[in-house]
Amino acid sequence: MAKTLVITIQTILATGCFYLVIELFTKDSDIPFTHILVSAFVIVISVTPLKVIMKKIFSYFYPGSQDVFTSLYAFDERLEREKSMMLEEMAPVLAHEIKNPLGSIKGAAQYLATEIENEENRQILNVIIEETDRLNGVMSQFLNYAKPFRYEKKVQKIEPILDKVFSLVKARQIMDKVTIEKDIQENLPTVKMDSEKIMQVILNIVFNAIEAMPDGGKLTLGARKVEKENNEGIEIIVRDTGKGIAKEDIKNIFKPFYTSKERGVGLGLAICNRIVRNHGGTITVKSNLGRGSTFKIRLEN
Repeated sequence: MAKTLVITIQTILATGCFYLVIELFTKDSDIPFTHILVSAFVIVISVTPLKVIMKKIFSYFYPGSQDVFTSLYAFDERLEREKSMMLEEMAPVLAHEIKNPLGSIKGAAQYLATEIENEENRQILNVIIEETDRLNGVMSQFLNYAKPFRYEKKVQKIEPILDKVFSLVKARQIMDKVTIEKDIQENLPTVKMDSEKIMQVILNIVFNAIEAMPDGGKLTLGARKVEKENNEGIEIIVRDTGKGIAKEDIKNIFKPFYTSKERGVGLGLAICNRIVRNHGGTITVKSNLGRGSTFKIRLEN
């Protein structure tokens, strides 16, 4: 609701600007109002810098409007928090109501599989058992996503975490076809973080990257110093030369239950995004089909 009001204000301002440009620089002043309005709306919702410019212009002429914009976005943030709280309350109930029947279905299928001699029917029952196991896994991940995370943050360096990730990947013996390189800048600043949670994020992205290179490739794990408004931070980079992500999928990959994998659940990156946001950071991705992807996790003090 709040964002809708902001976009409406921006669209009206953009429409006025369009009319001014048309009057000053074109001879055709008979362009239908609806055409101008739709064009303004499309630009406002698709061009982020324009939103920022509109906000600054509006704030310049009406200084008090800055508080209005801030309040509107704060209201939206509060709604998001309330939705998260509702999800936390509902998730255990939903999981209980679904997992109990699944257990009964699996038990019945296992019993029938021991009683039936027909091989074809036994295979069908095995499919039922496998699918109930998969659904149980989905519910477990859903619970993991919905439950409130507990963080133990302390100021520390990222290098030991990256070293541990590197060792874990090597230990799992999945690097036969994939080469891994480190590109870690020296003297990185310390950051306040939960090391276990951040390692979970990096591992998730690293294993996704390896899965994207079934025929082999190169994985680069890096980190560098970043500065923003005199505030130091770090940027963790995971780059692969795999299959890449389709343009239409990129905007959705951090949403819960969105997946392009055949048997994926779509919660891994959603959990990663949630952890990073809790640290006050950002996680972004750039990708080209057939050329690989680059994930960047930015953490600041």
